[in-house]
Amino acid sequence: MKKVSKILALALCLVMVAMAFAACSNGSGQSSSGSESQSNGSSGSSSSSDTTATVYKAAYMGPFTGNGAQYGERNKAAYSYALDEINAAGGVNGVQLQIDWYDDKNEAKEAVTVAQKIAQNDEYTIVFGPFASACGISAAPVFEKVGLCLCSPSASHPDFCKQSEYMVTGSNTQEVMQEYFCDFIYNTLGITKVGQLLLQDDVGVSTAELFKEKFEALGGEVTICEMFTAGTVDFTAQITKIKQTDPQLFYAFGTYTDVANIANQAKSLDFNVPIFSHDNMMVNEFLEVGGDAVEGFITMTGADPNLDLDKYQEFRQGYIEKTGNVIDMITLSCYDQTYMWAEALRQYGPDREKINSFMRNVTDWDGISCVYSIKDGEAYKPYFPVTVKDGEFVSWTAE
Repeated sequence: MKKVSKILALALCLVMVAMAFAACSNGSGQSSSGSESQSNGSSGSSSSSDTTATVYKAAYMGPFTGNGAQYGERNKAAYSYALDEINAAGGVNGVQLQIDWYDDKNEAKEAVTVAQKIAQNDEYTIVFGPFASACGISAAPVFEKVGLCLCSPSASHPDFCKQSEYMVTGSNTQEVMQEYFCDFIYNTLGITKVGQLLLQDDVGVSTAELFKEKFEALGGEVTICEMFTAGTVDFTAQITKIKQTDPQLFYAFGTYTDVANIANQAKSLDFNVPIFSHDNMMVNEFLEVGGDAVEGFITMTGADPNLDLDKYQEFRQGYIEKTGNVIDMITLSCYDQTYMWAEALRQYGPDREKINSFMRNVTDWDGISCVYSIKDGEAYKPYFPVTVKDGEFVSWTAE
């Protein structure tokens, strides 16, 4: 009897070992949901031969609360629009794409916290965002450590892509941007005297420095440069000082609410020179808040509403109908970046290193509005002048 009991015990033990081994083998590389986890780590170890994935994931970090919330929502709409198109067409090699959304509140400190959360998820193959250069610069070391490409649609600080070899921006840098602006203002508009009122953040400071340098090199003069802090609502004292310097153009920069309020207050002070700013003013709310005061407003953008390109106009019509949003250059960056990510996945699978390498150096990308290249993470795109006429954004050259 004892002998039989020993045999039964031994057999039971062997069965349990076999079951444990089988469970271990079958569970390898599986997430808790049962889909294969794209575990890349810092080495980008997943290869293009991986055909068992059920979804390729990206993260987006940007403001969904706080003073930049409207920009986070607009970016989400643009990425989602492209994502829906790609997935409706079968995804990438039969695999659907997914973006998870994270709120960095447009604050550099919060961006680091968010980046640390994203970095813990091995399934992410890329990170889109943030909206603000400062948030991306703060988060850069976190993503570099795990080998994740941080691909912003809008960061324009000259040092953004210099933070690490895992940084990309879909925007022209301030260096390139201000050169376009100065050339247009001085050589096309024939304006030689400009007064400035700028938000005191990283972009505002670099705008002030680079515009002055480039405009004065052409022979122009910055009559005065005033700065304001975030949350300012009364600009009358600063506008009065700028008006007294007798500029031919008023260059204002901040959020769309800031610039619309500046325009209203300038009008009330009978300061009626043209107002110029960056193209992140190209939102419906800017027109609503600014009203008659922003009539004749000028910006430069890659999103010329009258661009004579069939695929662009088809996209523009569909996007506006679906989202209700005006298209600006950031919208186009979000859209193009989603398709670039899809192409990188198509060629290399969920390999972080290869995706990063692809995104940082793209030659002659046939974007939705133009053909352009990205070198060492920095985009180089053409700009076109746009103005506000009868309460709408139209090409500056339109009759």
